[in-house]
Amino acid sequence: MTDLETRLREVSFAEPPLGFDPDDVVTKAAKRQRTRRATVATVVVTLGIAGAAVVALRPSPPPPAPPATTYLPPEIVVKPPQQPQTPLERRNLAHLKEVLPGVIPGARKIVIDSFYSMGGELHADEMSTSISFVDHEGKGHAFNLAILGKLTVTRNTLPVSQACPPGGRMRCDKISRPDGSTVVISEVSGGGLPGGPPSTTVAGRVAAHYRVDGTSVDVSDLGRVPPMTAAELGIPAPPIDAPAGDGLVLDDRQLIALVTDPGFVAQ
Repeated sequence: MTDLETRLREVSFAEPPLGFDPDDVVTKAAKRQRTRRATVATVVVTLGIAGAAVVALRPSPPPPAPPATTYLPPEIVVKPPQQPQTPLERRNLAHLKEVLPGVIPGARKIVIDSFYSMGGELHADEMSTSISFVDHEGKGHAFNLAILGKLTVTRNTLPVSQACPPGGRMRCDKISRPDGSTVVISEVSGGGLPGGPPSTTVAGRVAAHYRVDGTSVDVSDLGRVPPMTAAELGIPAPPIDAPAGDGLVLDDRQLIALVTDPGFVAQ
């Protein structure tokens, strides 16, 4: 019982009856006060729970993306051609110089042989070039790029259906493109000892893009840099007994980017 209830009960009423019971009034008033306090407390607790739920359900912000590595533009050296170049060869060379820094980011120096035509019955309309470069760690790498016209593809290239013979020991993947063309990525063995089991060491990686127009673009990752080119790059020549596959650097993404680049024109 509260003090208010006690004082009201001690009041002496000299007047006629009031027509209601003071005790009942006091009891109801005290009950309403307790009910109001309980309601307020319930609302506060409910809001607190809801706020906690909101905080708990709010997704955490994603972690910040690592900063992209930036490199200085590479020095690009184009070796003088050994034969007169056609307008098409000059066009492909200009495009190659433009796209290489993006395909091999971090290269410090790039040496490009001018495109030259293979010629002959089996290579009637083939243009080839060699690219060597020093990566951001100072290591040397080399690969070849060839653009094949329809005659060369017909006379000197396996059909795409035979590009990956069954039972091969090394990797050979066919990748279908949205335009109906096919990219074939295969690995070349380093060779085994005479009389021994075939080697499973990857000595090279080759990618070929069979275009729907009958032409093709091929890239062969050679790994090692020829001694003469190493001197041009300003790095030591690789040792003669370097293990097979030493210097391989182009991954699938880089191989596919090169062979599927529409800027390389065959004819």
